[in-house]
Amino acid sequence: MPSPTIIRSAVAATASAALLIGLTAAPVQANNPPVKIVSGWIPYWMSSQKIPVGVINAVNNADVISDVSPFWYSATGTSGENVKIAFNSNYGSATTNAAWAVGQLRGAGIAILPAIADAAPAKRMASVLADPAKRAAHVNEIVNLVVSNNYDGIDLDYEKFAFSDGRATWDSTRPNWTVFVQQLGEALRAQGKKLSVTIPPPCSMSGACGGNNGYYVYNMDGIAPFVDLIRIMAYDYSYSVAGPIAPYSWVRSIVQYSATVMDPQKLQIGVPTYGRFWTQKKSGGAFKLTGTCPSSSSSGAEKAVFNSLTARGSMTDADIPAFIASQGGQPVWDDSKKESYFEYQKQVTWTDSGGNSQTCAASKIMWFVGPQGILARTQLVGEFGIKGAAFWTIGGDNPEQWPLIRAYAQSLAPAVPEVAVQAPEVFVTGQPAVVTASGQLNGVPIVGAPAVIQQSAGDSWTDIATGTTGPDGAVGFPIDLKTGGKFRVVIGATEVTPEVISNEFTINIAPTVTANLKTKKVGKKGAVKVRVIARPGVDGQKIVLQMRQKNGAWKRTAGARTGPNGRAVVKDQAPNARGKYTYRVVTRPARGVLAGVSNEFTVRVR
Repeated sequence: MPSPTIIRSAVAATASAALLIGLTAAPVQANNPPVKIVSGWIPYWMSSQKIPVGVINAVNNADVISDVSPFWYSATGTSGENVKIAFNSNYGSATTNAAWAVGQLRGAGIAILPAIADAAPAKRMASVLADPAKRAAHVNEIVNLVVSNNYDGIDLDYEKFAFSDGRATWDSTRPNWTVFVQQLGEALRAQGKKLSVTIPPPCSMSGACGGNNGYYVYNMDGIAPFVDLIRIMAYDYSYSVAGPIAPYSWVRSIVQYSATVMDPQKLQIGVPTYGRFWTQKKSGGAFKLTGTCPSSSSSGAEKAVFNSLTARGSMTDADIPAFIASQGGQPVWDDSKKESYFEYQKQVTWTDSGGNSQTCAASKIMWFVGPQGILARTQLVGEFGIKGAAFWTIGGDNPEQWPLIRAYAQSLAPAVPEVAVQAPEVFVTGQPAVVTASGQLNGVPIVGAPAVIQQSAGDSWTDIATGTTGPDGAVGFPIDLKTGGKFRVVIGATEVTPEVISNEFTINIAPTVTANLKTKKVGKKGAVKVRVIARPGVDGQKIVLQMRQKNGAWKRTAGARTGPNGRAVVKDQAPNARGKYTYRVVTRPARGVLAGVSNEFTVRVR
């Protein structure tokens, strides 16, 4: 296990519209999606439907998370037997809870590579890997586990070599381990699945890397060709003795070295989302205790009090802020370590052997990385071009870290230029109108770029007007349109920016319609002739002559169709009664041109 002691505006245009209604077209891509630079482990105790925080935090931040490893499986076995893989015995209702978690994670687009921990006795896994038949059986069992559950792959977290078997075994274990990883990687790839391997650092505590430094038994550069990911547990630098969890210079040296001996795009650096606390000691080595305290040689209840005062432990980043607030005071940021520490007192009232109530206080110190430190380590992704940062844990994280990580992941996204367009929704024929566009690249104006506004012509685009972007990235296009339809703006490439094309937008045409009477005075049932000019001219556009009724409504009295030049003559018969009659001409919509209406005019019937 990576750290086994963690505690847990559109407006409808009318036929007589005379105003230009502004419409802003959305940019090509207003916000580039952030690069998915985060991975990590979700503990089994944070991945159930009862306690779902690990799954929830992963889903809520899926835009920056590429893959996760739920810590579900253990490889167990006794002497003389092969190891067997099963759900961790503490993962209640494992099958049901795992199925639920998989559904949530997969629905968020996160790859799932469950982790297998080596839970066999010391040297048992090394013995299995040394036996070709048992090794092959172990490979087959892992592949079957992945394929039968349709996981995206698997993560190996075999730490017994490093922390239980003893350094004297490393030279014999190393080649068997390498063969095992090669065989497993090839078998998983044949099924379209991935192999991730979690290892302790290949560097010593002093920062010396390679050769026999660090945990060389894992042969990092030797197994790299056969895996998809290598995750380095770059934490727990201080464990038995108080100190930083993952001092920045040490972590950076691990990344710097590793990125030179293996494909950096297979490398994920482990980042701790937890803190550790210790009881501070005096120069002579004794614990700093004040008041009346039990001694280290006490027994029974007094020994339990002493142990509770001097115990070391861990705490998730999620819990640390509330704990510090409850103690009072403020943590101190160590900029060289890029971690914080917090000193406080733990006070216990206890009863001595004589039945007397006593009070003892222990001087404690906590070190933790926290959101700013997590960002600093994650930024090694961009500096060295590695695949990502793997958080132990996702679920114990401080929510304040995610906006920092997201902003950084956004900064790594490929630069995508944007173009915003402001255009009239309706162009009124004969009235001046301008389409404006502005181009930016990462918030910086695109200057001096050729630009063109185009109109859709079915499968192609026709240039309408051209221009050049100015110092503010903007360009204007005076337009005089004959037909409406779909339009777009193209800002051409420059030496430093690529071509960028706006979203399509619509401009409709509102025509101008003029109507002239040939004779303004006619006799009863006399001939009424109206010359009509509709601009822009649309061949065959329907023309309707309307007369106003006494109730104010308009009634159709005659019709005609325009010729290619938009002209028509409408003929009608005057009413059979003397008086003044009000008329108008209406054009029906046609081929991208909206309905139009003429001025009103009067016919006198004598």
